[in-house]
Amino acid sequence: MSQRLSRRTFAGTMTATIAAAMAVPGAVRADDVMDARHVLEEAAITVEKVRAAQKSSANMDDLLKRAKGVMVIPAYYKAGFILGGGYGDGVLLQRQSPTSFGDPAFYRMTSGSIGLQAGMQSAEIVFMILTDKGLDAVLNDEFKLGANVGISVGALGAGAEASTTTNVGKDIVAYSANAGLFAGGALEGAVIRPRKDWNAAVYGLGNDEPRVIVRRAQLRTAQTLKDALANSVYPAQPGVN
Repeated sequence: MSQRLSRRTFAGTMTATIAAAMAVPGAVRADDVMDARHVLEEAAITVEKVRAAQKSSANMDDLLKRAKGVMVIPAYYKAGFILGGGYGDGVLLQRQSPTSFGDPAFYRMTSGSIGLQAGMQSAEIVFMILTDKGLDAVLNDEFKLGANVGISVGALGAGAEASTTTNVGKDIVAYSANAGLFAGGALEGAVIRPRKDWNAAVYGLGNDEPRVIVRRAQLRTAQTLKDALANSVYPAQPGVN
């Protein structure tokens, strides 16, 4: 009984924490730049981790070769007991050439749900945005997974068989290193919107519009992430800089 109560208490605490984070997405904090840089670092690690989890299939790399853009959420937290929610910060990069990506715009993904659920999980997610229509939808002020008319979204967790025909015709395909993340459509209804506070902190007021950010290639602290994406498709050759 005590173990069950402990789990309920833990889940309730995490739900309250998530609810508070979701309630003030635009709160200005002195360490916005530091937090944004941390997400950039974690995003580069996430790309490699999710690719490793999908190593049984070349499907992820094949889609990355033709992706118009990539969104990386290094840590998406879901928790709750009956009432639940989820949130995670990440970055969106737009392809500029076959071997390069532009600067990252910062985003937050949130969700809320009602149903039989308990506990907490965290997962890394990489969204492959395969069409101009899909990229345009994400670059809008707010994008809701599964609700935007005409935008189709597919998803694959670690260990799933990913044949080359699995996501034919999808605008966006999500990959995760967490095998159970997508069970029961866990991402359905999640909302993705720009983190205007972080974009302004990193790029300056007036230079923080995502559509403008992703077309630039000036942020040096994003180079490790850009290289991780570029090298995933076109591995660096020995002796070639």
